Amino acid sequence: MLFLSLGLLHCDDARPVTGSVGVFYGGQVQELEVLALDPLRMPKFGIHLEVPPSAQDEPHAARWEVVRPGPAGRRVTQIGELSNEAGRSGIDQVLPVDLRESVGLMNVRVLVDGQLVIDRAIEVRRP
Repeated sequence: MLFLSLGLLHCDDARPVTGSVGVFYGGQVQELEVLALDPLRMPKFGIHLEVPPSAQDEPHAARWEVVRPGPAGRRVTQIGELSNEAGRSGIDQVLPVDLRESVGLMNVRVLVDGQLVIDRAIEVRRP
């Protein structure tokens, strides 16, 4: 029984990179399913990746993809990459999406080291 408990503790230390997508407010990301735009103040929209202590010794490569509404009812895909320096616990990235042009359903996917970390749909609405 003691060996099983020690094994479980060891597994907790090997947590994967986690992430969230949403609007940046005061250094944090507020995750929303529906984002109603404020015409006076356009929010910063992006991703936050949290790297656990056990994985901070090496750099991590992330690939993001945003599929959003485009002109004439078509969908537009934007793709980008980012990486972190070893020793950092988090990665923040504002996504280059003009929310005023992206009204409708937007899908955000993020892969870190080839593993899916974020796969979310967000509805962007005008007020």
